[in-house]
Amino acid sequence: MGEVYNILKKERNKKGLSSCKELTFFHKFKGMLKSNPIFFKYLEIDNDFDIIKANIIIKAIINKDELDNVINDMYVANANLSIDSIKDDIKERISDLPYIGYDNYKIYVPFFNKATNIIYSNESEKMFQYPYVDLYKKFEPFFVDPFETYNIDLYSSLFTQLVKIYESETAVAFYHYDFSAIFIINRQGTLDNIIYLFDKHMKNPHKYNIIEKVRPLVEAYFNNDLSLFIYLLYKNDLVSYYVFRKICKIYQV
Repeated sequence: MGEVYNILKKERNKKGLSSCKELTFFHKFKGMLKSNPIFFKYLEIDNDFDIIKANIIIKAIINKDELDNVINDMYVANANLSIDSIKDDIKERISDLPYIGYDNYKIYVPFFNKATNIIYSNESEKMFQYPYVDLYKKFEPFFVDPFETYNIDLYSSLFTQLVKIYESETAVAFYHYDFSAIFIINRQGTLDNIIYLFDKHMKNPHKYNIIEKVRPLVEAYFNNDLSLFIYLLYKNDLVSYYVFRKICKIYQV
């Protein structure tokens, strides 16, 4: 089936792509990835999945900066209040930050492990004690690979614009509205495939009810049913007739 995805990628519609929210966010904030050498590798962009990963890291950096500032300010300015009152005020001020849900905790900084994130979200008074006082500036010893640590949960979280549409024992399929693409991400958190839809030959693509349209397509993908997959691409108005015929000629469907 590999040639199908190559054709879909080659024929994708790139019009307006440069102004989409995902790319706009990356270009606006990518300088934050230069703040520490441990983030440098996320500046290396080869595909749209790399953009998604880079933006997750950028949002995590923004979260960390906001948390550091809020926690420091609240404890300094409210020294006469109880710790519980301060922590309640902190939770209110950071309520709009993206996070990963984990049991009864929130993971705000995915390049730290779960125990360290619990300090940030529920035990902030420890931020002024060793070793957590180093989290403000010298946090490299606390760093973990977020994609190896949180795997697929990171992509299902508020750190992305991905919409889960289907899952199997080994992988999860997400739709991304900006990229008009389905991302197949395995349970280890790495990319298996990108399926681009609504090619450049479609003058007026019908993108309504898109999740309902792509779900049976993804089921055919996971079932390795090539004929049904190709049929649904065209039947559900996900590709042009031109691209449909191009694919059919290669596979003689």
